[in-house]
Amino acid sequence: MRGWVVVASTGLLTVSACGSSSHVTSRTATPHASATPAAATPTGDPCAVPRQSPPGGDIPAYFATALAFAPDGRLFYAERSGTVKVWQGGAAHTFATVPTVTTQPGGAYSERGLLGLAISPTFAQDHFVYAFYSDTDYAHQHVIRWKDCGGTSSPPTVLLTFPSGGDCCHKGGRIRFGTDGKLYVTLGDEHSADTAQNTSDVRGKILRYNPDGSVPSDNPFGPGNPVWAYGLRNPFGIAFSPTGQLAVTNNGPSGEAGSPGTGYDTVIESVQRGQGHQWPLCYGYSHTLQQAGCGGQPGPDWSSEQSTVVPTGAAFVDAQGPPGVASHLVFCTFNRGMLVVSPGSPNASVSAGPSGCRLDVVEGPDHALYYSDASTIHRLS
Repeated sequence: MRGWVVVASTGLLTVSACGSSSHVTSRTATPHASATPAAATPTGDPCAVPRQSPPGGDIPAYFATALAFAPDGRLFYAERSGTVKVWQGGAAHTFATVPTVTTQPGGAYSERGLLGLAISPTFAQDHFVYAFYSDTDYAHQHVIRWKDCGGTSSPPTVLLTFPSGGDCCHKGGRIRFGTDGKLYVTLGDEHSADTAQNTSDVRGKILRYNPDGSVPSDNPFGPGNPVWAYGLRNPFGIAFSPTGQLAVTNNGPSGEAGSPGTGYDTVIESVQRGQGHQWPLCYGYSHTLQQAGCGGQPGPDWSSEQSTVVPTGAAFVDAQGPPGVASHLVFCTFNRGMLVVSPGSPNASVSAGPSGCRLDVVEGPDHALYYSDASTIHRLS
């Protein structure tokens, strides 16, 4: 991936997939649900919980790859080894688990695991929690969802299944809901660089789905095609602003297609419907790899160029956020902590934020930032 262990440049998580994804709906998966029924609330909804306070400080968490707040104030977080936890009643509780793998067969380095987490935009009505994880068969990856009932998960339903390839890296695996109510999924190129430019293949893409895993009829590349944007190597950070702006972080090359072995991690501040990006035609600030040039596709807003930062989770921070990051796009990096993006011309610039921002970052309902490293979820107010 280029990231979990701080290996040379490669590309954080990624998802493979041959051609298009297969959809598996209404199927109970093997991930385990936790148990403890919820008490009824004054709203009359037996699954609702009273308004919760987010963590007031740092909390322990083991490699929390993904963080997401529910509208009732609870923080859900995914630990890469397969556990989803929820901060409720002033303490962490296990919400659900999935069977997953975090190494290759025999214990070699891998970017697999429980990688993505999202909360339904209609959570107050449906109580759905979504996750992306690598199957123990080393051949598939899944997007699943549970129904939350007071901190207890139902048996999960598999919504989407993607091939994961036999290679260690480039699994993607980030999921987020946009302001349009659609579910966006990032998949890497699975070390098959040419697939990133093929809009009939899900690898190297941002994919867009309805909340039930079906493909929206208004997607840009025709009926049944989940591709929303293409030409990405290993996108492992995705964020939406309140106005619907979509930003993505993308891990740079590691020698494929004649590219450099390290460096050139990128950020795209505003991904557009049907837009192509430059991998593997070009890398970094439009450095060409092929005689055809960059195919007329836009370059990134920011590139690390020769430096390797290993970008991960991203978030738009509102005007009430912490000083120094309010009204900015921020993203975590495995090598350099948080980077704060300032738009510019011709390129954006970045400044340093807290060093503990290595895996994911989210703004809480209290407007504090919550961000994770290998052992802790930190709070910045």
